[in-house]
Amino acid sequence: MPPTHISGTSRALYRVFVAPNLRATSSIPILYAPAFAPSHHSRSQTPSLISRTCIRTKKYTKDTRRHALSDYFVIDRAIEADNINLVDKDGTFHNSVPLSEALSSFNKVTHHLVQMSAGKVDNLGRIDSLNIPTCRVISKMELRAQHQRKLDILRRQAKNQSTGPASKSLELNWAIAGGDLKHRLERLKEFLREGRKVDIMLGPKKKGRKATEEEAKGVIKAVRDAVVECKGAGEVKSEGQVGGVMTIVFEGRKIEEKKEDVKLEDKAA
Repeated sequence: MPPTHISGTSRALYRVFVAPNLRATSSIPILYAPAFAPSHHSRSQTPSLISRTCIRTKKYTKDTRRHALSDYFVIDRAIEADNINLVDKDGTFHNSVPLSEALSSFNKVTHHLVQMSAGKVDNLGRIDSLNIPTCRVISKMELRAQHQRKLDILRRQAKNQSTGPASKSLELNWAIAGGDLKHRLERLKEFLREGRKVDIMLGPKKKGRKATEEEAKGVIKAVRDAVVECKGAGEVKSEGQVGGVMTIVFEGRKIEEKKEDVKLEDKAA
């Protein structure tokens, strides 16, 4: 409001030139500005300024890892059998163990009981007492790792990508020292035995001694001899020339002997 301690002329000028500008530019009515807020007694007669804050409700996302495990594995109480063949966490086979006893034989905080093979049922859907399920105690960490590998394979299949292990690359120069070459060839054999595809890129040193033709031929022979040591591995393609820039692609094959499965079948029989 205009000041009251100045002259009438000044008050008139204030009303004409100052007050209209204050009303036009103020985004909050003076009545509701903090300095002019209504007293406690008049609050019921005038609307109050309430901060309209958008309150977001907390979203709780379910931990789907445990649920996802049960989508891929038959575990713990989901096993539908009174008796099972049990492989404990130490790998020892126990024939025809009550399910309740098997479930109480391990730490449920760290391990799961996982059905490895389902038993046979008769025409009425009853478990055949001579062909009961075989179950194994597996650590949750190992089971989740298996689950993750399954998911990775499914993702790659959806993208039409190879479902095998990721490919690897190795670089060699024709003048490589014997110790370094031996180390690289050990890595090559390790990758091939894992079933991986390996791209080997060979070329001359950017700086330093240039390899002789005999040395270069010796390197390529050592590489191919190392591949021969890996059962099932083979050369996929070769580009370039010995002594120059050359790329050779080898593909390995993972050969797993399922000794544990054979052992279980023998014991179950």
